[in-house]
Amino acid sequence: MFEVGMGFIRNYAKYTAKGEITSIHDDADGVTLVTVMFDDGAMKNYTEDCVIANLGKRIIVTEEVIW
Repeated sequence: MFEVGMGFIRNYAKYTAKGEITSIHDDADGVTLVTVMFDDGAMKNYTEDCVIANLGKRIIVTEEVIW
């Protein structure tokens, strides 16, 4: 569903963060984590379930990186 290199947009109350998916991996409990590097240098991990639940609401995943 998601791939490394895809664009990632996260809408917050007062701003929008743009970034790129840099890693997709399973943690020790078997939960799939999606790591995103944002254009301001911040890195965040989201569970795949969180990304799916928020698609179209707070999170948009694109085929290309939008900087």
